[in-house]
Amino acid sequence: MAPLRVVLNTRTDDAAARLGIRGLAERLREHGVDATTDDWNHYEAYDVAVFLGYDHDLDAAKTQNPSIRVALVDPKVSRADWAEAARRADFLMVGSVEQRDAFLRVNRNVVVYYMFPIVAAEPRQHEDREPLVIGYHGNRVHLETMVSNVRPALEELGRQRSVEFHAIYNHATLGRAGIGMPDDGLVTVRHIQWTDGFMADLRRADIGIVPNELPIRDRQRILREAAYDEPQFAYEPFDHLVRFKLSSNPGRLFPFASLAIPVVADFTPSSSQFVQDGVSGYVASSAHGWLDALERLAASAEHRATLGQELRRRMLSEYERQVDVFLDWCTRPLSPSPVVLPNVPTVQDELAFSDRYAAPSSPWTWRRVRTRAKRLLRR
Repeated sequence: MAPLRVVLNTRTDDAAARLGIRGLAERLREHGVDATTDDWNHYEAYDVAVFLGYDHDLDAAKTQNPSIRVALVDPKVSRADWAEAARRADFLMVGSVEQRDAFLRVNRNVVVYYMFPIVAAEPRQHEDREPLVIGYHGNRVHLETMVSNVRPALEELGRQRSVEFHAIYNHATLGRAGIGMPDDGLVTVRHIQWTDGFMADLRRADIGIVPNELPIRDRQRILREAAYDEPQFAYEPFDHLVRFKLSSNPGRLFPFASLAIPVVADFTPSSSQFVQDGVSGYVASSAHGWLDALERLAASAEHRATLGQELRRRMLSEYERQVDVFLDWCTRPLSPSPVVLPNVPTVQDELAFSDRYAAPSSPWTWRRVRTRAKRLLRR
């Protein structure tokens, strides 16, 4: 069998491009695979072409080489043309089981390729110390969504002991997080600008947090209105109601795992694939659940070290098998188009609602104004 030839092209410089295109190319070469980047004119010379779902050359690749297998990394359905490209691709590379579940109605050939950041790090040594440092890295959005569960848990922990919260994100561009941040009268908050060297800042953390859930306003009303008129379902006002983005993924776990820093993550499927409660970290959803998990980790450096090492072992094991997973999809038989299920909404049906979600509400809510005014008065 002739060696596999892969071309990986992108015009984009974002996280998906760095990890799913250039990072994958680097890893393929390490495994002895003929992998070329940024060759947009010679698709006849390759067996597989890899593009981003929103930055692709699918038509040209198929025209020049009808037998080439095209993969789209990080596909999207938020525009009709992106959804159509996802449908026409030979297979899709998504970053989580959440994304795979959503894209199976568009294309039955979906592989979970975890886009873990390429970071080399030695495990940190845990010790009991004051203050306790709780670390976060990621986008501002996940900091703001902490408002109803993580924030009150951090504040209560701050009433019990000396706590610092280190938030590593791009606040220079996105602005500082507000409503999701704990009261700095209870927890010392440090906004740390994300850079390529963020691992040095992250290494100071004793505990990592990986929030993903989106807050739900007026939970009891939503529970009532979303219920079927069917007594056999045995609804209760205590039912869990969890909302998270289609793009949720375990990528933010990996830097913590590389450093053997234990984490608390919330009720998203891909987090729970790596974070086994009480074994490789903790999972929580409610404010009390977050507080309990943080208290358990805060109580013992030995416990933090044990859980951090187990998380590291699990995630490095998955990282090592990712290239083999990709290569298998380059040659395996592909499944036919997905069936249309009656009474199940299509992507096109849901796209019709997109305009209702297009613009976020103003960040200058009265709550933020009051919070900032209180902070200024304390200084």
